Amino acid sequence: MSKDSVKNRLRLKAEAKIRKQSELIRHFTHDDYKSLLHELEVHQVELEMQNEELREAQHRLEEARDKYTDLFDFAPVGYLVLNKNGLIADINLTACNLLGIERSLIKDKPLSAYIVNGESGVFLLHLRDAFATGVLHPFEIKMKHKSRGNFTAMLQGIVVKDDANERSVCRVSLTDITEQKEAEELQQRHDDLEKEKENIQQYLDFAPVIFLLLDTRGNVQMINQKGCQLLGYQNHEILGKNWFNNFMGKISTDTFNTSVFNMEQAKPTIPPYFESTLLSKNHREHIMAWTSAPLDRKGIVLGTLMAGEDITDRKILEQQKQEYTNDLEKIVEERTKKLTEALHNEKIVNEMKSAFVSMASHEFRTPLTSIMSSAILIEKYNNLNEFDKEKRHIERIKLSVKRLTDILEDFLSLDKLERGLISSEKQAFNISLFTKDIIEEYEWMLKEGQHIYYEHKGEPSVFFDQNILRNIFSNLISNAIKYSDADITLLTIVKNEQVHIHLLDKGIGIPEEDKKYLFTKFFRAKNVTSIQGTGLGLSIVKHYIDLLGGEIEFTSQLGQGSAFKIVLPQQV
Repeated sequence: MSKDSVKNRLRLKAEAKIRKQSELIRHFTHDDYKSLLHELEVHQVELEMQNEELREAQHRLEEARDKYTDLFDFAPVGYLVLNKNGLIADINLTACNLLGIERSLIKDKPLSAYIVNGESGVFLLHLRDAFATGVLHPFEIKMKHKSRGNFTAMLQGIVVKDDANERSVCRVSLTDITEQKEAEELQQRHDDLEKEKENIQQYLDFAPVIFLLLDTRGNVQMINQKGCQLLGYQNHEILGKNWFNNFMGKISTDTFNTSVFNMEQAKPTIPPYFESTLLSKNHREHIMAWTSAPLDRKGIVLGTLMAGEDITDRKILEQQKQEYTNDLEKIVEERTKKLTEALHNEKIVNEMKSAFVSMASHEFRTPLTSIMSSAILIEKYNNLNEFDKEKRHIERIKLSVKRLTDILEDFLSLDKLERGLISSEKQAFNISLFTKDIIEEYEWMLKEGQHIYYEHKGEPSVFFDQNILRNIFSNLISNAIKYSDADITLLTIVKNEQVHIHLLDKGIGIPEEDKKYLFTKFFRAKNVTSIQGTGLGLSIVKHYIDLLGGEIEFTSQLGQGSAFKIVLPQQV
């Protein structure tokens, strides 16, 4: 019912009551009216005072409700209200934070959904007993946080009547006891370690080697008499201190992988065998051989048991023996090196001879055969007076002679380069005109439909040795023509006191496995064996570029072509 309807109903009742009272006061005197008016005024004041008291009481109730809400939501433990089926009827913010889920998403959901698989049945049994007995007795259970993983929780509570619907509900407190459990486990491990220490101490004091018992952080929990004697400290001066930071010196890297031994870890990983020095009180250095084994109980590591043997004298003898062995090995190594170098040089010479004979027998045979056959045909045509047919064979002889001359020039150039007999004689010239002249010289080699497209960018004047640059251009252009049927693009750029040369062909490309040998002399890729060549061109180019202090790089894709990029510095 709305406030307006309630107000109208009260007004109608008041008006009806006034009409009845009007009948009673019809015969009142003036004094009676004055007395009645006074009574009404007093009654009105009383009503106003009662209303004020009611408002104050309502305000106090609202404050109490807010305090209860704050106490419920921000209590240090989680609170939940569960029905008989384990559904969450209400939950405070602390419990929501423990589970990592917003309150709007968790209400009316089963609490078992936030319990680790396999333990929800335990929870439902406890809840059923609680509704039967009225008390949810404390019990531990593994629960899930949405993002931080599992945690151990303590649940307990009571069953009461819900004021709203008179149904029984279980009011449950939820406490994260993970840290408490870890502390209990740590204390138990400490107690177990103390027992172990007492049991083995009596057996170890008479041993001729050092025996140590370390906890999981590397602190000394036990040491025998031999250890105290070598260190020069009393037992109480060693116990409780970190062994690695206070008593262990340099660790040998020859006995294990150093990455395993991490001294910065809270729980250092100790290898089963290693060697180190020992930091004694009198600064005397002992070399120790250590063996270690984890000490555990019921699968839980309690610490590490270490045994150390003093191997100082043995190490000195080993070092002397090693030094003597090293001296002998050094003598043998030097003699072996000289012999190996001699054999290697001889092998290289033999390989070069074989490569030269193989290449020469192939490369020389073709032009010589062409010369011989053309000479025989010229003689024949001359006897038959067919002089017009002689011209073609004369050109073949010229080309074959040029081919032989180029091969010999390559050998001579490479020999001079390797012996350091070629020097750079620089002069100023126009690189654009220079490059065009070279391209014209190789037009006779171009295949049908094949062209060389050339472009220059930047200042045309450069300062270089023309003969060296001509050799570089000649080898690159002749290779591009030989190994490609399509057009060739050549670009020269002069900028920042450097000359950039870019040559692109669309030829057969270079196999991936052959690229690393490309600048090796006499080397020819496996896909060019049917094409004439000496395998010297790019080797010569590389030598000339190195002579000029430049760089060369290339990219190539089999069946799609190759691109060479050369950068040469100008030093006027």
